[in-house]
Amino acid sequence: MNPVLLILMMIGIGALIGGLTNSLAIKMLFRPYRAIHIGNYRLPFTPGLIPKRQKELAQQLGKMVVNHLLTPEGIRRKLTHSSFKAQMTTWAKDEVQTMLKKEDTLKEVLERFHIDVSSASIQSHVSQWVQHRYESLMNEYREKTIEELLTPQLRERADRGVDKAAAHIQASIETYFRSYEGKEKVAALIDNYLDNQGFLGNMISSFMGPDGLTERIYPLIIKYVSDREMKDWLETMLHAEKDKLLTKRVAWFEDQIGREALGTKLGEVVAHALPVDQWMGKTVKEWTSPYEEKILDTFVPAAVDQISERISSKVESMMTQLRLSEIVQEEVEAFQVDRLEEMVLGISRREFKMITYLGALLGGMIGLLQAIIVLFFG
Repeated sequence: MNPVLLILMMIGIGALIGGLTNSLAIKMLFRPYRAIHIGNYRLPFTPGLIPKRQKELAQQLGKMVVNHLLTPEGIRRKLTHSSFKAQMTTWAKDEVQTMLKKEDTLKEVLERFHIDVSSASIQSHVSQWVQHRYESLMNEYREKTIEELLTPQLRERADRGVDKAAAHIQASIETYFRSYEGKEKVAALIDNYLDNQGFLGNMISSFMGPDGLTERIYPLIIKYVSDREMKDWLETMLHAEKDKLLTKRVAWFEDQIGREALGTKLGEVVAHALPVDQWMGKTVKEWTSPYEEKILDTFVPAAVDQISERISSKVESMMTQLRLSEIVQEEVEAFQVDRLEEMVLGISRREFKMITYLGALLGGMIGLLQAIIVLFFG
């Protein structure tokens, strides 16, 4: 055979074998997608490498993502980085500002979260809360006396109040008796007294006359009710009553009114005093407009800082709870091999072609070497 033709043939055959071998090896990374059986015998190298090892690949990718890519340290650095916080603050401000500008009423907003905001429901909850708080408070103070609950300052104010009350009572009594009505009342009392005394009363009335007796007694009454002695007597009496009340337990006052009735009535009064319908009818914008600047400039940045710090301190536990490695593993296992092949080939098609050409080149060089050996030693 012609030596040149032999060399060319050997080079061509070697190049063809090398190129086809590399091309087949690349194809066998993905294909066939499933094992091929002839009877009970499974053909070797089926399925392809990646389909066959997809489960092990998924496990290793899951571990790699958690241990080397999405690490707690990396996420913590990102969360606490100033630029990330600035971006989050800007985004949060935009979102919060949009919410604050809404014309939805508070009732509409709460109803979106399936919260019952009817007036009757809110008043019922407020009433129950007030009753519960009242009962809790009274359980603590019910067996104590009023004196035990008063501070020295309050005791002093109570004493001053009693003195003022005594002076007010005396002044009211004096004003009443100095009035025409008071004088007429004194005259009527004297007449009634004399009429009930029979003969003695008639004798006194005929001797002095009813008006004369009134004129004698009335100045004495005025003098007594305006005298310092009257004020001292009132103060003494009121202080004595006050001291008696101070020694009584809180439960005594509660029983005088009615324990259950007091708590129930207090809850009802507070609940009905609240302008629930007016509150529910106000829009979000009306509620927040007085505080918008403070919310955006103070609350939002502080909330972003707190949330970032809180999340960064819980990254490890959150990642453990999320089970990222299992998520990655499940996603990779569920990924269709034909899509993976299309994606990999789309990215590395040029490189795979170069590998095929390299195989053809190496095969051609081996063919050339074989041709030379055959020519010289054949």
